[in-house]
Amino acid sequence: MRLPSKLTSFLVFLLAVGTCYYYFGLLIPASRRQSLAHEMGVRYSYGGDFYPIWLTGRELVMQRADPYTPEMTREIQIGLYGRTMDARRPADFSEDYRQFSYPIYVDLLAAPLLPLSFEQVRVVLTLLLAPVTAASLSLWLRAFRIELAASTLANVVVLTLISYPVLEGLYALQAGLLVSGALALSIYALTRGWLELAGVLLAFATVKPQMVWVLAIFLLVWSMSGWARRKRLAISFVLMLALQIVTALAILPGWPLAWWHALVHYSGYTIPPLPQLVLRRWLGGVIALAILGVCGATCWKVRRASSDSAGFSLAVSLVLAVTALLLPTGGAVYDQVVMLPSILWLWARRKVILQESLPIRVLAVAAVVALSWQWITACGIALASLRFAAWCRTPSVLVFPTRMAAPFPFVVIALLSLIAVRLLRGGETAREATLAA
Repeated sequence: MRLPSKLTSFLVFLLAVGTCYYYFGLLIPASRRQSLAHEMGVRYSYGGDFYPIWLTGRELVMQRADPYTPEMTREIQIGLYGRTMDARRPADFSEDYRQFSYPIYVDLLAAPLLPLSFEQVRVVLTLLLAPVTAASLSLWLRAFRIELAASTLANVVVLTLISYPVLEGLYALQAGLLVSGALALSIYALTRGWLELAGVLLAFATVKPQMVWVLAIFLLVWSMSGWARRKRLAISFVLMLALQIVTALAILPGWPLAWWHALVHYSGYTIPPLPQLVLRRWLGGVIALAILGVCGATCWKVRRASSDSAGFSLAVSLVLAVTALLLPTGGAVYDQVVMLPSILWLWARRKVILQESLPIRVLAVAAVVALSWQWITACGIALASLRFAAWCRTPSVLVFPTRMAAPFPFVVIALLSLIAVRLLRGGETAREATLAA
């Protein structure tokens, strides 16, 4: 039974209040207390993910300083924690922790913010990232031809902003939220025939290549499959990416090799990708390859489809869901914001999906449970903290709402893969029924 819109909005409001209290009133203070217990400062815990970009950008522009050096890593650590990592402290991370791991042209794209103090940068990004995330939601809806009533759209925006990945990104001032916005605008531009703009935005998004590489490969294959009509996408992407790389080389020759070394070090102090984290190395690798196989076959199947077709939107949704699963560190929950189009694509077809085979229906229910887990359990802990404050502040309780962050991408990909397999088998009637919004 469908709830009245006012009641739905009120329930979403309660979820927002409870989730925000849990995150900002319980989880973040607990994290700060843990850092202080390890004698690590928390000066920039709010905005800490953007601090390395700001610091290295200023040093690069003003002094041509190499952002990948151990000296710069120590400066980043001192700025964030008040001291460098110490191998003699059991709780400390490795000495490479927080080493600058972006391609250097991210500093060039951040140039408008570099003259500001970091406190001013935090204000600017605080005012920018939430609207960008809300706008990216609207762009995905438009790109996928999904229409929502104004009240429903408002509720979806609120739920998106209070989701755990987005809250993590907003608090850390993660560049991934800007990349997610660029990807949404790129696909929207693609569906409108603005291929040059789509290619340029896709190139900008490569500042976080782990969020882009699978989608970029698919779009290049898609472009080459209709080269006469789509070549502007590939050409604009390649030219803009080359411009970024060459400009960075002119400022700091040899940076790609230093960046590669930074990526190698990065994998040494972060947790492994989700397939290996959840399923261990060997089985996780096999599952990851199988998922990539289904994703690749689906992309190949729809390579000639128009950008406004249901098959194309399915491929984009599956590609970005697979991207979230294959992120080089399973701890980068904030980068799971790229799963937003997958969620929207499935939600728009919920009535059809619930009439499908039993495995698809079971996975759909599992996806709903995994998605809503974060809000319901967060609100439960927030409410319980009013009576059992000490218990609710224990680490095992505080991490409870985050427990579905790892399984959720698996469930969504399994659901999308089953639908994709139907597409690959070519059952025309079933395919149209599943893909129709």
